[in-house]
Amino acid sequence: MRGGYTGACPPPEDGAPAFTATFTVGRVPVEVGYRWVTGSGESSDPGWKTLDFAAGQEKSKRVNHTETTYKEDGTHHDEIRVEVRSPVEATSGPVPFSVTCEEETPTGGASSSAGGSADARTLRRRR
Repeated sequence: MRGGYTGACPPPEDGAPAFTATFTVGRVPVEVGYRWVTGSGESSDPGWKTLDFAAGQEKSKRVNHTETTYKEDGTHHDEIRVEVRSPVEATSGPVPFSVTCEEETPTGGASSSAGGSADARTLRRRR
């Protein structure tokens, strides 16, 4: 698990907050319907997914998720959890995370200034 990121945005996959959920079922075969949900409702991967446990397979599987939601300027504090809708309804406990965007200093140490303005409250989602 990686619960935070500070650096240039959007955060890279190998640096962004990352989470693992372990799903354990009582019997196979079965399909588990789940999704990753953030407290703010903004997720980089909000859709429902299906995890297939085929006959003869192990009854436990791990699923990884990288959360790349961020604010253009500043820090985005949030939490993430897993919701299961089938074969039973369940929700994991929330896990906090943060993403802090910092402007990169150009090569040579000089600073730069870009024109225009950005609304720091706007969340961006990487697709």
